[in-house]
Amino acid sequence: MRGSLLLPLLVAAVPLQAQDPVIGAVIDAVNIDSMMLYVNELTGELPVDVGNGLELILSRHKYNDGNAVAQAYLEQKLVQFGYTPVQQVFSATGVNITAVKPGALYPDEMYILGAHYDAMPGGIVNAPAADDDGSGCAALLEAARILAGMTFEYTIVFALWDEEEQGLVGSAYQAGGLAANNALVRGVINMDAIAYDGNADTKARIHTRPIANSIQLSDSIFSIRAAHDIDLDLILTNPGASYSDHASFWNEGYSAILVIEEFGADGNPYYHTPNDKVEHFDVPYYEKLAKLSIGTLAALAVPMDPLSVEERLPDPGTALYAYPNPANEDIGLWVEVSEPGHYVIELCDALGRTMGVLHDGHLAHGKHGFRVPFGAWPTGAYMAFARPCSGQPTSMRLLRTP
Repeated sequence: MRGSLLLPLLVAAVPLQAQDPVIGAVIDAVNIDSMMLYVNELTGELPVDVGNGLELILSRHKYNDGNAVAQAYLEQKLVQFGYTPVQQVFSATGVNITAVKPGALYPDEMYILGAHYDAMPGGIVNAPAADDDGSGCAALLEAARILAGMTFEYTIVFALWDEEEQGLVGSAYQAGGLAANNALVRGVINMDAIAYDGNADTKARIHTRPIANSIQLSDSIFSIRAAHDIDLDLILTNPGASYSDHASFWNEGYSAILVIEEFGADGNPYYHTPNDKVEHFDVPYYEKLAKLSIGTLAALAVPMDPLSVEERLPDPGTALYAYPNPANEDIGLWVEVSEPGHYVIELCDALGRTMGVLHDGHLAHGKHGFRVPFGAWPTGAYMAFARPCSGQPTSMRLLRTP
């Protein structure tokens, strides 16, 4: 932690208040002993073997050899859980690690769970960085372990970012790449420093901003806390701070939140020092924040019975999505076509009068993006239509706010 795309995301789902037994099982499966083992290995308390014999990761600072050992360790764990980790090399010293669990129904729409594995301080001193952010990395590994055998509607991406401490460099690289490729990111949960509670008041902060659907994303984490009776006193911060990797996704217009301990009033006094060690963890508090983050991710990605996947595949047809909606500025309209052919994409006002035609011609199978000049229109309700040459049109309501 440190002091334009057409359609950057879709609407983030908000879980219902009622307790979901599947999500409850995910939360119950979080094993604090596993997480503590990962943290102890990442911070030099226990040795690791990534192919060079037993060694200690004494520092994960970008210029320390331990950073590369930590990278290899994290990849090793993901492989053990059944994933194929991918390196995102963005500089001579910077490497992100990602692992993807494809969604069964919507493989090109993703939720990202992230943490940064690099550390402070620099120099020749140790940088165990147990809380900042070994705690988030270990929770991410635990999420990857638990969710590996489950099936979800949406894709889950596990992201371990490098060089956060140098200015969110790794996450900015990933977010920029996703935006440049018009990736459909439904939401990002960033876990950074989630294990210190010096006064034992169970307070933690959720940082959000009115960017994309970040507010709805933060609502989801409060809903999971309430539905599954997780004993944490959550504080919503809006507008949230931009000192961690979630801000890289805000910068690209994506929905994102930060899950963090009460870093202001009860800040970790060992932050960015050689004494940021596991011994200072409030272990039950850490377990609760990890359960909250992992349970929220699972609920958003929507678990499902793998035997029912084929039965639940979306019906053929045309789907319309808009972002942002409502809006007081130009918006993006996304049209998903299952059957290629001639389509008219038309915009009408509340009286049915045509305001404009965005497309009149052939559309191939897949997703297509268009810009709606909402900023120049009067406030009120409008309709978007996707009319195929044969068959029924698809429509959705758009709202222009003052």
